[in-house]
Amino acid sequence: MRSVVVVAFTAFAAAIAHAEDAPVAVTLADVLAATGTAPASQVWRHEIEAADALVDAASAWPDPSLRVETNRLTARLVAGAVVPLPVFGTVGAARRVAAAQARAVRSEAIVSDRDVRRRAIAAWISLARADGEIVATALAATQAAELERVAVGRLDAGVGAEVDVTTARAARARAERAAASAKRAQQAASADLAGVLGWDPMTAMVSAGDLPGSTSITFEELRARLPAHPERTLAQRKVAAADATIRQVRRQALPSLAVEAQVSAFDPTTPGTDVFVALSLALPLFARTGDRARSARATATAERARLAVTETQLAGGLVAAYRRWQAAAETLAALENDVIPAQERAAALSRQAYREGARDLVSALQADRDLSAVRAEVITARADVATAWAALQDAAGDDLGGLGAN
Repeated sequence: MRSVVVVAFTAFAAAIAHAEDAPVAVTLADVLAATGTAPASQVWRHEIEAADALVDAASAWPDPSLRVETNRLTARLVAGAVVPLPVFGTVGAARRVAAAQARAVRSEAIVSDRDVRRRAIAAWISLARADGEIVATALAATQAAELERVAVGRLDAGVGAEVDVTTARAARARAERAAASAKRAQQAASADLAGVLGWDPMTAMVSAGDLPGSTSITFEELRARLPAHPERTLAQRKVAAADATIRQVRRQALPSLAVEAQVSAFDPTTPGTDVFVALSLALPLFARTGDRARSARATATAERARLAVTETQLAGGLVAAYRRWQAAAETLAALENDVIPAQERAAALSRQAYREGARDLVSALQADRDLSAVRAEVITARADVATAWAALQDAAGDDLGGLGAN
């Protein structure tokens, strides 16, 4: 048993090593293209197939009944059949209900597919954020190592202090630890993305391409898409299915017609074979169709109320998503255009001043830490813009497939 565990652990470690040695670059377009084959995208295909089958099944007629009997004194063989005739549109009404429900299932499938795309986009943005943090922490570690070398050089030259070397060495160790943690976080983000798409989670991935969100768009353009929003379409189709159910219940309140036929043979009291044919009318007097009609009308009213709620939420959600995207874009622009250049210059001047003995090590370390913090803010801001842009497209009813070309 122990040998099996050792072999399994060795294989697991080898897989991890292979994943670390060969990262796969994945663009957002690659991710969106792969959502069509993701495991979660396969469920609704079967649901559509089941709904379409129910449309065909709804065309079925009521079951006929057969009867065979015998008598001791009269006919030795009596055979009869009853064939219901759906002449009052009950079959057509049932088929229309099934077709309306199938259309609703297709709309639900579109909403489900959008959810898979949304999750895949969010996972890819998280991976891109983790990739950016690796770069930022690696740069911070490089700068910390440079300050350590300067501190050692100043100590060797007799113009520095040992406490500066110790402090710089601790700062370098801290920066290296942050870089290692960023690497593990990136591996976790890669596994999360693989989990959404159904890929091998042991295969390391890195993001490639630009983050979405830089394209300019007006609120009027977005609002024009709302009438075709998949969630609104789904709500409308549920209303249509409820209305079709009302019409079906009304059809069921009508009488049903059936043809009855009977043959009596081998009757000693009757010469020859006797044939009986009748037309029967079934009256749904005790079928509680009034209660079912009232329930169907209440369901339709509830679906219309849900439609109104959906339209209200979509309108408010679009405005909120647009404002969040504006705020994220403005924050990123300020960081990239104003804060980062000033902070980079301040850090460079502080390192140069310490190198020349004009300032102490603490000032240089603080300037580098401030620069690292601002770089982390920029990475977060870029991811926030991409996330807000994806949420904005989702709120407007976009299928999210165009984000890969942004």
